[in-house]
Amino acid sequence: MRRRSLLAMLAALPARAQPAWPQRGVEVVVPYAAGGPTDRYARAFAPRLSELWGQPAVVANKPGGATAIGTAAVAHAAPDGHTLLLASFGIVTNPLMLRNLPYDPADLAPLCRFALGGAVLYLHPSVPARTVPELVAWAKAHPGMLRFGSSGMGSSPHISAELFAWATDIEMLHTPYRGSAPALTDLLAGHVNALFDSVTTMRFARDGKLRALAICQPRRNATAPEVPTMAEQGLPQVEARTFYGFFCPAAVPAPLQDRIAGDLRGVAAAEPIQRAITDDGLEAMAETPAEFAAYLAGQHALWSRVVRERNLSL
Repeated sequence: MRRRSLLAMLAALPARAQPAWPQRGVEVVVPYAAGGPTDRYARAFAPRLSELWGQPAVVANKPGGATAIGTAAVAHAAPDGHTLLLASFGIVTNPLMLRNLPYDPADLAPLCRFALGGAVLYLHPSVPARTVPELVAWAKAHPGMLRFGSSGMGSSPHISAELFAWATDIEMLHTPYRGSAPALTDLLAGHVNALFDSVTTMRFARDGKLRALAICQPRRNATAPEVPTMAEQGLPQVEARTFYGFFCPAAVPAPLQDRIAGDLRGVAAAEPIQRAITDDGLEAMAETPAEFAAYLAGQHALWSRVVRERNLSL
């Protein structure tokens, strides 16, 4: 009886109030320069999150260090849910490549993956190749002449090119940029002559400013059906797809992580965001933290071998 009375008294006490969230604006860190796809998706999410949360969701571009600078800023942020990261492929490859990584990958928690897409190999028209076999033959006949850009060391464009070079045994010279936008600008200007980039860049290929040789995914893309796959051109092992997803500091309390992840999934599943992703030629999704974590583990295992074989550690 005494135990029951004590339990009844405890149950009658008012529940300890949880601090309201968000108490101020939420910073969404993009570890790339403005203008690229990661930045565009952050800015598509931001107004919808602001409306949902009743506080501004502010996009902050923090490029540099192969995305490590912006990623570290979030890993080291206060674990109060007011700092999020919108990351892409580099969050998988940086721990594999950077010896002096300025953050511990365990200090970041995955929240929601919302997009997935295959890379397209684009060439500047000055390169006299219209198929992948022609490009491989040209590169072998002109060692050191194939110069590819990327959105940074360890980025999807970088690792896609390294996988391609490894599979074809050709020499490629790498020029990293602080994001996709400056890399594309220099490709259009001819300062580099190759780039693995998203399907959205097809507008320049259709205008004749670039040439699209192949897409690195199992099937042709519905928004660019004219572009053959790498497998169709004899390279099924060259499959490289980037992704986009949100993270927070791992020390954010689990209930708050769950709430933020649920809100992100709700926005990701909304028709305007889904349409923006599919219009870009990507696959739209709204994954749970557990699903996203499983995907990241698989990607880590897949790309560890490429980093090792190509000796990409920095």
